[in-house]
Amino acid sequence: MRCRVFLLCLATLCLASTELTFQKVGKGPGILLIHGFGGNKEVWSVVAAELSRDHTVLSVDLPGSGGSPAPALVEGSADFNAIAKDLAALTRREGLSPCLVVGHSMGGPLAACAVLEDPAAFRGLVLVDSFLGAIPAHFLEPTIIALAKVPGPVLEAFFRPIASGTAQVQRLATEAQKVPVPVLQAYLRGMSRDVLRSRQAQLHLPVLLLARGPREPDPAKEAATLAQFGFRDLPAFRAVHFPSAKHWIMWDAPESFLLAVRCFEAGLGR
Repeated sequence: MRCRVFLLCLATLCLASTELTFQKVGKGPGILLIHGFGGNKEVWSVVAAELSRDHTVLSVDLPGSGGSPAPALVEGSADFNAIAKDLAALTRREGLSPCLVVGHSMGGPLAACAVLEDPAAFRGLVLVDSFLGAIPAHFLEPTIIALAKVPGPVLEAFFRPIASGTAQVQRLATEAQKVPVPVLQAYLRGMSRDVLRSRQAQLHLPVLLLARGPREPDPAKEAATLAQFGFRDLPAFRAVHFPSAKHWIMWDAPESFLLAVRCFEAGLGR
């Protein structure tokens, strides 16, 4: 009897750990916003407020962010596919489907995996300075190791090359330090895995990449870079560049960001 009670409690805890926290605002067609590494749903606050004028906008906290339970692990890595299942289920449960899904940075492969889990729940995929392939482990491992010792300085060093100025770096590092270090490490390890398992060709919906910096003028080099970051075999793909923006495009160029998203959405019915 005691064993059965223990198993029931354990099952309840496991189910509770998959619940995603989120903010839902506005009324209209659904948009799901997924933040990146070290962030939380508040990274979308400005653009979410604008989109909520004519959309139902759901900004989600990934597991371990915003005080939510930590993600499930697979060999020490965050289980991106388990999170993707929860994102797809949340989209259905909150009545957003079929919705537009927007993923920033690490949120991009999570958004793509959610589409693969339930293709009918989504009508378009926007990737904000993101990737669909695996980041080489040797690039991430030094940060993973150093985070256990001095997380603040390590996070500042991690964000500095891709952020716009000192104030933005400090903001990012401060928010990331609210996430437990083991969770940050698990997400970094997760990014070094091919979570899509080379299933890009199965993403049949339109895909838009919003990329920081100017476009590469050499078509061959541009194609090689896109392939390096996993943008290959996509049936309906296009990219828009933001020459003056850094990694957080929705902060650096919010008006242009919103225009690009709205233009992309306007073409989904064609």
